[in-house]
Amino acid sequence: MERVRAHLRTVNAVFLRMIQTGHTDLNAELIFLHFRKALEEIAFSSLCANREKYSAAHAKFATFWRANDLLKEIGQINPNFYPASIRLAKQAQVEDGKKLLHFDGAADDCLTKNDFAFLYTKASEVLHSRNPYRQDDPTIDVKHTVPEWIAKIKDLLEVHTIQLVDYEERWLIFVPEHGHIHAGVSRLVPSDENDPRLQALAKGY
Repeated sequence: MERVRAHLRTVNAVFLRMIQTGHTDLNAELIFLHFRKALEEIAFSSLCANREKYSAAHAKFATFWRANDLLKEIGQINPNFYPASIRLAKQAQVEDGKKLLHFDGAADDCLTKNDFAFLYTKASEVLHSRNPYRQDDPTIDVKHTVPEWIAKIKDLLEVHTIQLVDYEERWLIFVPEHGHIHAGVSRLVPSDENDPRLQALAKGY
């Protein structure tokens, strides 16, 4: 998650012209290179605790420039690899150093799997050299602005759960704008019979 955050900071720095190559097209390539790297970090994060499976998947990913291929490969190893965004509503301290956390579903406009596939594919198109003899429009429509894509990724990761490969537990992850990233094992339980919200009982985060 720290690497994802670093990639997004680089994207933002190039977009704000704090980092410059001197060429508009190279600036665009740098932005979408780091978008693609951020997405790859997200996709592989659930495999990081298993060296053998991570290495096997990672050996193949360089051949994927279509996101659906990457997502399919990761999904075959860990069907629950994709982060689940949640919004923290309130929290209370309970016994044994644990905290009871109340959540209200996902963030409103976080990066979906479809968004992931779209941005990954478009980033790959930007990075691949265009045939100068092609006659079609060279413009690549990325649907959202750079700040909007950054916001979508941040909304997905700010507070999310993820299931590591070969682990039954879900991990609860907090990714603030600055400072340390916090993580801990969590257990989801219904809040009560009449309330559809879930509570996560987490320790050690």
